[in-house]
Amino acid sequence: MKSAVVDPILLRASRHKLCGEFAKNLALRCGYKSGEGVLIGLSGGVDSTALLLLATALAARDRRHPTLTAVYVHHHLRGEADAERSHCAALCARIGVDFDSVDVHPTRAEKGLAENARRLRLAALGAVAQRKQCQWILLAHQSDDILETLLMRIGRGAGNRGLAAIPWVRRVAPRSPTRIARPLLSVSRIDLVEFCGACGVDWCEDASNARLDSVRGFLRQQVVPALQRKWPRIAQHALRAAEAARGGSWALCEIARRDGWLENEIPRRTLRGHGAVRSAAILTAALRQRSISISPSMIRRIADAACDATLRPRQFHSGKWTITVRSAKLVISANE
Repeated sequence: MKSAVVDPILLRASRHKLCGEFAKNLALRCGYKSGEGVLIGLSGGVDSTALLLLATALAARDRRHPTLTAVYVHHHLRGEADAERSHCAALCARIGVDFDSVDVHPTRAEKGLAENARRLRLAALGAVAQRKQCQWILLAHQSDDILETLLMRIGRGAGNRGLAAIPWVRRVAPRSPTRIARPLLSVSRIDLVEFCGACGVDWCEDASNARLDSVRGFLRQQVVPALQRKWPRIAQHALRAAEAARGGSWALCEIARRDGWLENEIPRRTLRGHGAVRSAAILTAALRQRSISISPSMIRRIADAACDATLRPRQFHSGKWTITVRSAKLVISANE
């Protein structure tokens, strides 16, 4: 970050109550240490604009002068993206933050356009972070995003891991030195709107977020506001629920590792000892650790079969794998 006279926008940001919460989340929830390089994913929306201002205000206080870079990823999917990119570049120039822009071209791949765009966006941010030697990529997800994601995953029948939703921090790749952090997860969208207004800064509105023909747009425009009128703190409660699900997922993985659920053969008495519901959860964690993908509904049927009194063999087929429930054990085998 360039040394210059502090802009009034940053003065207001540094004095706002959110600055303290942001600093606490970044250190305690995410594990950031003073002086480490930071890359900010900047779209121009209110969430990422608030993230940029908070990170810049915090960096201005840091005597170790961390590297701070904002990156706009241009997906070439919306006509207004060029104007958004120019807006982001102008804001960064005003507050003295290095700005970069990266072009990606998502297509309607196997998992859909949105998932392909997300994958390319994260890859682009990771590449810039590596080039700039930034140890951190900050993204602007907030508590309303947690609630929307939980509702989407419940609607799709997600298991325990899916309900863990969006994590505070994770590595870009298993052995990568670069981590992705979301220090605004405890903050609601309405608070970020108030923050940007208090700082006197404009932001861009993505019209696609208001589209009711998309699941997230429908939730954001109609479902979530109704829920928040009934339960004003529901987004914060969703964050707590997601954190509990993540902790539960970790505990199940530890049980699976400790008690031999990662083997190809598991005694039925082990599953009966836990019962069908708990066995389904542990088996899900064990199979995931082995990169075996089986639907939650099939895992429930397998656990029910392993815990009932029937002794005749039953087979369950899923892609490359077959799970056989025999009289005394459950056997996992790869199809030839």
